[in-house]
Amino acid sequence: MIEQIEPFHRVSESERPPRWAGWTLRAMRAHFTAAGTVLLVGALAILAYLFALEFERVTMTRGLRITRPGSIYEQKIQLQMAGAVLLALASVLQLRVAGVLGGRRRGAPAAARLAATLLLLSLPAGMFAWWQADRATGSGVTAQLLSDVSLGVRVVAVALVVQGLLAAWYWLVTTRPAFRRLFDAHSQAGGSVLRRLGWVAVSLGLVATLALGLGLAVATDWLYELPVPRPQPGELLYATSFDAFNDEWDLYPGRDSVQVEVPDGGEADVGSGLASDMALVIRYGSGVSEQVVWSVLDRKFSDFDLRVTARLLDGPVDQNQYCAAFRYRDERNLYIFCITADGYYSLAKVRGGVQEKVSDWGMTSAIRLGAMPNEIRVVGQGDEFRFFVNGESALLCLKGENLNSMWIGPGVCVDGGTLTDVYRDGTFVQGRIALAAGTIDGSAVAVAFDDLLIVGPDQKAE
Repeated sequence: MIEQIEPFHRVSESERPPRWAGWTLRAMRAHFTAAGTVLLVGALAILAYLFALEFERVTMTRGLRITRPGSIYEQKIQLQMAGAVLLALASVLQLRVAGVLGGRRRGAPAAARLAATLLLLSLPAGMFAWWQADRATGSGVTAQLLSDVSLGVRVVAVALVVQGLLAAWYWLVTTRPAFRRLFDAHSQAGGSVLRRLGWVAVSLGLVATLALGLGLAVATDWLYELPVPRPQPGELLYATSFDAFNDEWDLYPGRDSVQVEVPDGGEADVGSGLASDMALVIRYGSGVSEQVVWSVLDRKFSDFDLRVTARLLDGPVDQNQYCAAFRYRDERNLYIFCITADGYYSLAKVRGGVQEKVSDWGMTSAIRLGAMPNEIRVVGQGDEFRFFVNGESALLCLKGENLNSMWIGPGVCVDGGTLTDVYRDGTFVQGRIALAAGTIDGSAVAVAFDDLLIVGPDQKAE
């Protein structure tokens, strides 16, 4: 009889977890589950917005190659994508911790502190949102928008502050022995292998997500830009007459459009089956002054010698501009050299969306007027750039001691300016090539680009 008696331990009243610990555990599980769900919905909403509105021009080929990348390379889009990834990771953490708390596993208090630490960020976020609502008394579009939604902003701010305070309470509670007894008393015998496999799977998923995010950040130059090797002099880098294989260019329809087609007045070679007079036609019709439409080549170059032929198809002779952009990173960071059909040319630098006129509009007799074709040539070697129109060097009027570049006549730079055939600037060391056409006064413009050639530059471009 004595062998059949099994000892047991009766939990005393002093060892039982207090009632508040159980209520806190239920509140933490519900809170973490709700927070994880909201974060996941937020991540999916950002991705849905990006794919529906920002990536409308992106095409994924069968070889998993992204063509016509459009907005992907913009820093704003990169930050939004990074935010979606971070929200998804935070969502996985919150939901996983809620599951661990439900199983009352020994490591649950530490996991709960990690999740609570993440939610603590909502405390300063709520205070910032409330501060933004108080700024709605000013003028301007942003202030008016904040004023219209100030009540909603204040409600969200209060909710974030309350969540931050709850997270602080969770963090404090999980360090109390009375709360930890909820998990010490729970059996840990079953399912330990499955739990470990679950944590391994979650960890691998997080690592894979981070690796994919870092890979995308490198591929799109947001985190790190892989250097492009410098070419040999005369080395062929790229050439096209736009008769075929144009999938590396941004093409899109609409009022502002870029299409490969036979320009007005051209004829297709029917016998060969190819349109031998095809060209890249850029049409601008938005009606906004001082704007251009882009078509970007999905290739990067460091040093280059670029030549392209352009001619005006439609629009006023004196209110157009057609351009070659180089060292192009995105629409907010690039150099751009433009000419007009009435004999003017200019050079500009765009950095962070702010345009600087390196050399303002100056006149040259090298430009063929009207609908005559003109060859634009840009040579970039390191931080030095030279420009040519129809084989003649385009002199630049740099601002020098003046606040702005200013011509006082053809080939004559204002006193204090610098007249030169070389522009030196090392802001952008490599980038893509883009062709652009647009307007000066808002008129509709159509320009055809053809016979584009890019080679490695010689030591002295002439």
